[in-house]
Amino acid sequence: MAQPQTIDGDVTRRGFMGVAASAAAVAGSGGLRHWGAPSPPPRVESLVEPPRIHSWRGRLSATLVIEERECFWAGARRTAVTYNGGVPGPTLVADPGDRVHVRLVNRLSTPTNLHTHGFHVPPGGNADNVMIDVPAGGTFDYQFDIPRDHPAGLNWYHPHPHGDGSRQLFGGAAGAVIFRSEAERRGAAASARDRVLVLQAPEWAADGSLKPWSANLLASQVRLVNGQQNPHVALKAGETERWRIVNASVSDFFDLRLDGHRLTQIAADGNPFSHTVETDVVHIPPGGRAEVLVRAGAPGRYALHALPSDHGAGFVSPDLVLATLDVLPDRRPRRALNPQPLLEPFCDLRTLPLDKQRTITMSMTGGFKMDGKLFDHDRVDHVVELGAVEEWTIVNDSVLAHPFHIHVNPFQVTHVNGQPVDEPGYRDTVTVHPRQSITLRTVFADFTGTSLFHCHITPHSDLGMVGVFEIVPPGEGRAPRPKPPGFLCRL
Repeated sequence: MAQPQTIDGDVTRRGFMGVAASAAAVAGSGGLRHWGAPSPPPRVESLVEPPRIHSWRGRLSATLVIEERECFWAGARRTAVTYNGGVPGPTLVADPGDRVHVRLVNRLSTPTNLHTHGFHVPPGGNADNVMIDVPAGGTFDYQFDIPRDHPAGLNWYHPHPHGDGSRQLFGGAAGAVIFRSEAERRGAAASARDRVLVLQAPEWAADGSLKPWSANLLASQVRLVNGQQNPHVALKAGETERWRIVNASVSDFFDLRLDGHRLTQIAADGNPFSHTVETDVVHIPPGGRAEVLVRAGAPGRYALHALPSDHGAGFVSPDLVLATLDVLPDRRPRRALNPQPLLEPFCDLRTLPLDKQRTITMSMTGGFKMDGKLFDHDRVDHVVELGAVEEWTIVNDSVLAHPFHIHVNPFQVTHVNGQPVDEPGYRDTVTVHPRQSITLRTVFADFTGTSLFHCHITPHSDLGMVGVFEIVPPGEGRAPRPKPPGFLCRL
């Protein structure tokens, strides 16, 4: 797969590096640049969720047709890159132990593929293999055998073709995937209503056609929830819902706050927490997910804000309203939902013997690079052994924030700038702020093969901020470490 010099004619390397250079200049001058928020639409729309496709008797079969077409998006007919004609695509709902079969039909004029972000499945063959391209007009059958001990939670799917991922994802091609726990299927939490909220930030020309992504559009991008601008959600006073939120934007960081309410976070990146985290603000980087319990307070109207977020180099996003919660009166007293069945204990990876330490550096000197190199499809940057416990320190040696994401196995964040932190669960995407380091531990469990780690600001990865790792069988002289019970080392 050759390294392109342009991204489908949309984002040139020279143009993007010019933006990066100007960002560095703004940072050097100490100035702040605030992006303006679009005006909210005058009419009220109720939140509409994507259709759901459920597994049946251990199998889920779905066809996803990706194409560029007009659809009803952000209150008008506009061009989008859709799965099955809608934005977002359908939500897939399956259980650990299920077999998921997805037929991808490519009706775009360029190659595409499918990344199942958050799946702990093989990185090769017809599973989560982002090294393949499905040509224009082509069809590819994916099969994902979900491990029985796979964490229950929110994951998602999106295109991952190197060099053209920004255009396709910016155009709307994304969808959620839910893996349900036993408690959610038929246990104590089965009656709790959940909602899927897919966050996106597209931009259109006056005629409704999609604009190519550019950092210069950050002032005018429209922030959407399930393809809607400021949709309304109605709950009765005292009622509790589970909101499953995925940041499917190409470059936006979302710091979410619900006026008049504290949020109870129970999971991140498809991995349940070991305990609840009560918070006023939930941070979700591009590619990240958060699952929160929302208990409606007193009757009234409350705004779900995307707060100003510092992207580095003086660029600060605006405070804007993503959605509105309408709390209705209810004469019946409602008991608070017990979150315990939705939580799971997890094993602290710091308690396991360490096999290897590595340092990974993201930089912007002479390009968007990982360890000083641009992505090369045919080069393996790191070889890791199956079953190894490794500690990686991710260093951001640049003026912009970069969300670090690794495929196949999630990780536990252990340090920020060398200072220890106690996380309640695993993640697969973490924000690394400018001149910051994040230390994480992971177990390369279950699967061999070649896959990627990269910045999940898609234009950055399209331009080369990607590394390749290969998981190989244990070397001679070292016996395979027995796999701990459960996923990674969950007890």
